[in-house]
Amino acid sequence: MGVKFSLLPILTTAGLLAAWEALSISGVFPPELPPVSAVAAWLLAALATTELWTAVGFTLMHWFVALAIGFGAGAAIGVVMASIPSANELLLGTVEFFRPIPVVVYLPIMLLLFGARSQVVIMLAAVAATWPILLQTLYGVNAVDSVTRDTARVYGLTARQRLMWVTAPSVLPYWGTGLRIASSITLLAAIAVELIGAIPGLGNTLNAYAANGVYPATYGVIVLTGLLGVSLNKVFEMLEHRVLRWHPSHRVVAV
Repeated sequence: MGVKFSLLPILTTAGLLAAWEALSISGVFPPELPPVSAVAAWLLAALATTELWTAVGFTLMHWFVALAIGFGAGAAIGVVMASIPSANELLLGTVEFFRPIPVVVYLPIMLLLFGARSQVVIMLAAVAATWPILLQTLYGVNAVDSVTRDTARVYGLTARQRLMWVTAPSVLPYWGTGLRIASSITLLAAIAVELIGAIPGLGNTLNAYAANGVYPATYGVIVLTGLLGVSLNKVFEMLEHRVLRWHPSHRVVAV
C-alpha cells in the first residue's frame, strides 16, 4: 500500500500531462496553450543557456535575502509582542491592519522612490515573508510551558538564558513551519514584483515571453518556477527534520 500511495502523485501528474498533450495536439486547446512536448523541448534547450540561469540567479538572490530579512524581523517582533504585553497591545492593531495588504500594492510607490531595482523586490518580498514568521513566533512563544518557564526563573536563569534554553527550543518547530510557508510566499512575491516592475529575474523573463507571444517559453518558465518552489520546500523539509530530530514530531518510533 505504501508503494502505491507514493506512486499516486506521479501517476496523477503523468495522466494530466498526457491529457494536456493530447488535447493540445488535437486542437481542443487554443494555440496559446502549446503541447507539453513543445514546452519540455524549449525548457531543455533553455537550461543549456546562461540567459535562463541568470534569471534564476536573480530570483534566488531576491528570495534568499528577502527571506533572511523577513525571518529576522518577524522573529524579533514576534518575541517582543509575545513577551511584553504592552508591546503586544501597541503593535497588534498595526500588524492586523498591514498583514492582509498584498505587497504589490506598495510597488508603484517603491518604483517611484527607488526605480526598477533589486532592492525593491527584496524589500517587498521581505514584508511578505515577515507575517508568517511573526505569527508562528507568537504561537511558539505562547506555547512555552508555564511550569517550565517558572522553574527556570526560580533556578535563577537570566532573561537571556531563559530565551536561549527555554523559549527557543519551544519556538524552533514553529519557526520550521513558518520558514516553509514564508519560503513559498517570498518566492511568489519576488516573481510577482519582478513581473510587474520589469526587474531582472524569472518574473521579468516570463513577462517578456508572454508579451511577445512565445508561448512554449512562457509555460516553460511557469513550469520552472513551480519546480523551483517544490525544490525549495523539500530542502526546508529536510533541514527541519535534521535540525528538529530531537523533537517528538520528528522522532522515528520503533514498532
